[in-house]
Amino acid sequence: MAHVQRIETLSRHLTTATGLDMVSVADDLADSTVQVGQFNPRELYEYTVRDNIELRDKILNFLKDDIFKPNHYLSLLEFRQLTLERLQKFVAQQYFITKDYIDDPLKFQACLATIGFADYSLCIKAGVHFTLCGGTIAKLGTEKHHTKLLPLLDDLTLPGCFGMTELGHGSNVMGIQTQATYDKASDCFIINTPDDTASKFWIGGAGQHGKVCTVFAQLTVDGQWQGPHVFVVRIRDNSSQLTPGVKILDNGPKMGLNGVDNGQIWFDHVKVPRDALLDKYASVSAEGVYSSSIKSVAQRFGVTVGGLTTGRLLIAQGAVDACKVGTAIAIRYSCKRPQFGEKMIMEYITQQRRLLPGLATTYAMQVSMMRLRELAAKGDPRDGKAIHVLSSGLKAAATWSRVDILQQCRECCGGQGFLAANKIGPMKTDMDVDVTFEGDNTVMMQQVSKSLLDTAMKRPKKPQAVSIAPGQVAAPGAITELLQYREDSLTAQLGGAMARAMKGAGPSGRAMTAANEAFEADLDLVVALGWAHIESHAYKTLLAEAQAAPPSLKPALQLLASLYGLTRLERSIAHYLAAGILQGTCTLILP
Repeated sequence: MAHVQRIETLSRHLTTATGLDMVSVADDLADSTVQVGQFNPRELYEYTVRDNIELRDKILNFLKDDIFKPNHYLSLLEFRQLTLERLQKFVAQQYFITKDYIDDPLKFQACLATIGFADYSLCIKAGVHFTLCGGTIAKLGTEKHHTKLLPLLDDLTLPGCFGMTELGHGSNVMGIQTQATYDKASDCFIINTPDDTASKFWIGGAGQHGKVCTVFAQLTVDGQWQGPHVFVVRIRDNSSQLTPGVKILDNGPKMGLNGVDNGQIWFDHVKVPRDALLDKYASVSAEGVYSSSIKSVAQRFGVTVGGLTTGRLLIAQGAVDACKVGTAIAIRYSCKRPQFGEKMIMEYITQQRRLLPGLATTYAMQVSMMRLRELAAKGDPRDGKAIHVLSSGLKAAATWSRVDILQQCRECCGGQGFLAANKIGPMKTDMDVDVTFEGDNTVMMQQVSKSLLDTAMKRPKKPQAVSIAPGQVAAPGAITELLQYREDSLTAQLGGAMARAMKGAGPSGRAMTAANEAFEADLDLVVALGWAHIESHAYKTLLAEAQAAPPSLKPALQLLASLYGLTRLERSIAHYLAAGILQGTCTLILP
């Protein structure tokens, strides 16, 4: 069998000083081979997607309309216009409304995720309008905002954009510089851009089509700073002319995603009515009195940016869906493409080695995203921290994985993978932005690690010793233990460094500063810890779904889980060898 031959080949290149019988190792693995048999692909699709299946089918059928066919000969402005027309046609079908962001989040996300199969520019333009702009109004606004604005968003009468990112502030949203000052005399807020670094940058929809923007700005009332708040600001009138005091510069062509009209916005003391403040959690009276049910600026900020979770879910799901498309194209091509005679290129171990781990990763990410959507849709405040950690980590893991998987798919299709008509290339360039928007991936992994380390600092624990017998590395229980050990050992290593730094700071009151400095000194390990947590979580999730699957699907999903888990161990083999958890001969069982 191919994998047994692979082990035998590897054994000739690696030392076996321990005297392990390589034939017995190969026999052990051969005995554990999973016979996948036949299964119904539709049944597998429904099991791993689960929600809104009929609605998704309806939208996919609608996307067969000629307007959604790729056209790679368009100019920048023609592509933007086509993207707008595509969005208008999609919106006219009334599959959902903006309020579904709150009332039916699974339906809302299903609709926006599905159009990504047609074109990523369309997906992002719709996501900015409905999720970032509309969702922010739905989540942070009150009835007066919902009644006045949401119907105009539903039918694209008021194309929206989202003004958070600034030229000088991307991930550091708390540090944004746009100002909002309440003027009691006019009963208005004055929105102002103090300098170029405070200009809103990369704002999707602002370049040409946007008419309204949800603007993040530092609020000052009666001389008192209250932190970032969100204001609804008209940037163009009904004739698409810029409103007074608003200046917009088109960002122009990008390396991809050119159907989205990004722009840079400046506000020159723009007056907006008091009702422009999205005031679900904070309000200002006509007398200039600020009030909020959340007293802490930091806590208010957390609630204000909490709506980004849905955006991260959609970005992560978009990456997973791109991997579905890429691996389907590459594997089907490889199964039909003969080379050097009649042998199909998928029969070569090199082709399998490049494509099948990506397929397993795609399924691991898919079921993890499915479960996370279900958890978020419950709306239980007690799950808030878990949702933040998982949405941050899965966004990073899914998009970084997409980069690797699509590159392998493109290369494994040879020249055909470079042809725009075969979709992989355009997806790669259009989606390259997903590793940095809705949160830079390195920062997202830090968010995961911070949560783990916060817990570890309060309740330190040593990683459990792991003893894996030779030939048993591929067992599900062993994979689970090994992945958990990596997470626990990295947590202990980083937590220990932070604890020592705090102790060394003495009674000077610099303990937390010292801990943060230790954290930043080991950011490479911090990111590794984020990966370790997400990979362990994704493996456990895929394994659980495999064990709970109908009998016809169980073998295939168990095989995918094993492949995903083993390739995660392989990626971090140096960690296990250095810790003495695995011996060199044990690694021969890895893919």
